[in-house]
This record gives sequence, structure tokens and C-alpha cells, in this order.
Amino acid sequence: MLKLLADENIPRRLVVLLKQHGVDVVRLQDLYVRGISDKELVDIANELERIILTGDLDLTTPSLLSLVKNRVIYIAYYFTRDEMPRLAKRIESIIRQLEPKPGLLVIIEYEYIEVYDKH
Repeated sequence: MLKLLADENIPRRLVVLLKQHGVDVVRLQDLYVRGISDKELVDIANELERIILTGDLDLTTPSLLSLVKNRVIYIAYYFTRDEMPRLAKRIESIIRQLEPKPGLLVIIEYEYIEVYDKH
């Protein structure tokens, strides 16, 4: 089972919905980590062997992606509370379909999903 590490900008409600879909997800806040740099987030995700789930565009830069062991899932649109169940299903589907790869970037837009492989 693939595991997620939710960045600070991911709402608790979305994490709860992901868990209800059987996704192993931990929030940075649950690890008592707050206000860290993007590089520190990558280091923690790598150490815990977790996929990064974020709404932070900075984590899509090549310099940071090159350090990621698994992948980054970037939510690229503003979503409402009512849209969270749909988003949770999409994320769950993504992590089950794509093999973890260093530097893999998945961008979730409202209407579509893009996958970028640095290789």
C-alpha cells in the first residue's frame, strides 16, 4: 500500500476522507512538524517513504522534484468542502494506478490530471 504525507496546506477534512477510502495518509501536523522548508518536507517524505500531497506550487520545481524518492501529487486548483469527496476519490485512484518513481509529478486540475516524469 502506498502512503501519503499531507503538507500543511492540505485540509484535515480531505485527509479524513482519504483515510475513509483506505489511504494511509499522515499530516505533517500529526508528526508535530510545522513551518518547515520545502526541502525539509521532501527529506521527511523520503525518510518515511511517503508520497507528498500538496497544494504548494514550489514543490513542482525541478530542483525539488529531483530530490523526491516517490512522487509529488500537486492539487493545482482551489477546491471547496463540497468537492472534497470527489477529490479524495481521484487521489485514491491515482496512488493505486501509478507506480512510485523518483521525481514523478502528478498535477490534479479540476477537469483533468497531468503526469510528468522527469526521466
